[in-house]
Amino acid sequence: MVQDATRTLDAVSLTMHWSKLQAIVDEATATLLRTAFSRIVTDAWDFSCALFDAHGEMIAQGRHGLPAFVGCLALAVKDFISAYPPACLEPGDTLMTNDPWIGASQVNDVFMVTPIFHRGRVVGYAACVSHSPDMGGRLLSADAREVFEEGVRYPIAKLFRRGEPNDDLFRIIRLNVRVPDIVGGDLLAQLAANETMARRVVEFLAEKGLPDLEALGAEVLARSEAAMRRAIAAIPRGTYHGAIETDGFDSPLTLRCAITVEADELFVDLTGTSPQDEHGINCAWRFAYADTAHALICVARPASPVNGATLRAIRWHAPEGTIVNPQPPAPLGGRALVSMYLQALVFRTLAPVVPDRVVADAGSPPVLSAYTGTGHGGRRYVEIMFANGGFGARPTMDGLAPLGWPANIASMPVEVPENERPVLFLRKELVDDSGGAGRYRGGPGQYFVWRSYAEDPITVGVRMDRIAHPPQGLFGGLPGAPAAVLLDGQPLHAKKTMRVLPGQVFHAQSAGAGGYGDPRERDPQAVLDDVLDGYVSPERAREDYGVVVDLTRRAIDWEATRRLRGG
Repeated sequence: MVQDATRTLDAVSLTMHWSKLQAIVDEATATLLRTAFSRIVTDAWDFSCALFDAHGEMIAQGRHGLPAFVGCLALAVKDFISAYPPACLEPGDTLMTNDPWIGASQVNDVFMVTPIFHRGRVVGYAACVSHSPDMGGRLLSADAREVFEEGVRYPIAKLFRRGEPNDDLFRIIRLNVRVPDIVGGDLLAQLAANETMARRVVEFLAEKGLPDLEALGAEVLARSEAAMRRAIAAIPRGTYHGAIETDGFDSPLTLRCAITVEADELFVDLTGTSPQDEHGINCAWRFAYADTAHALICVARPASPVNGATLRAIRWHAPEGTIVNPQPPAPLGGRALVSMYLQALVFRTLAPVVPDRVVADAGSPPVLSAYTGTGHGGRRYVEIMFANGGFGARPTMDGLAPLGWPANIASMPVEVPENERPVLFLRKELVDDSGGAGRYRGGPGQYFVWRSYAEDPITVGVRMDRIAHPPQGLFGGLPGAPAAVLLDGQPLHAKKTMRVLPGQVFHAQSAGAGGYGDPRERDPQAVLDDVLDGYVSPERAREDYGVVVDLTRRAIDWEATRRLRGG
């Protein structure tokens, strides 16, 4: 009866109910953001929240969240239900795990799931995932040889029972991390987010007179699936092949894919991808799948909010033992150094058939440096510094200055680490000539330099790529500038843990993004603007774009430009 009643909702009412669920998740997102202790959450926004029905189907996600985190949540909640069926749960229970093969391919990513009780039974699940600054083991890096080095793994377990903390589990966690107060505070923030979501869902059901989310959820999921299938049907059918090369740890790796567009489904096969690596640059399949699916959703552009049903039309295969489906105990700490190439792989593969729906390579992965040492007052700290690269040029628009993509994490303002850690930033700026030239220019990368004035060495886990493989352009667009990392002016290995001694200077540059289209077709006035704004030098304006800029007059030398461009 309830399902029939829900189906009689008019489109406006259904949209209002659906929007309410999304707003509930947004409130949970704000709760986690404002109650967390670590800077990786409060400043970098490295977390996601989502709402699930009683069957573990994701029916709503927040308007802010890492796409790969949300995709992993969409798969992981059913594992939680299998481990703890509703009969094993009570009001006030909350489950957690950081198992990389259940969650997000890294021990630092903590998944937390809270059952939502209404009228004495489970009607849904509130879930979130947040990047913890520390889970023990070696500092988060790419040079581990086994997952056991990267921290303590916790199976799905009850972190809270009937609203009370599982003290035994909390003591084990606190004993194994460098910053127990911050890690414990973030866990409580995740709990607060889930409880906010659960409370608001119960209030919503009571207000609307609904016994559960079954009927509404089923309608939401059905419409989302239909929207995604319609969007896929608009892509030309066929099988398209692509490949992309990454820096790897000491030698390049290759990601290969075959994307088959059927009537209303997509099938991605990553057969031919490099085997799993002995170093920590492997990416567990769920995270790799989520990043691949995100790129495909961007291409398809379904006219519906994204949820678990959006993924039903995407099938995926990666052979076991590959860099995107490694088997335990493969190390995984630098998984982003592989996963953040998957969007570029998808876009390059489908560019010939949907040129108006893809973007040139972004300057991803960003600079991902974990660092630890003794801070002000003698307290131990562990932080992660993000420095995003440029966003790729688009079919009708330039790329953007440093932007989190595909993980929409934020670059931390330099004032934060300067205020809290013994470091002084000497420079932080956009890099001119780093955005790939094109009819539409790629977004520039960024450069930062800091000096240590700590009394003891600072340990830095460098995780970077795009040193030897800069972001590529599309349809004649030129590559962006590569990334770089140096210590006192000398190049470093981009994936090894190292120490910065007192007084030494650490340099890092994120990659610029690729351009889109022939640079000689760019509007000369746009080139002039780029020169005056500092994005492009006069020399590169002449060489790449065929535009001569007279800096004295701050104008285009039209006669010289016409000669360069052949009239």
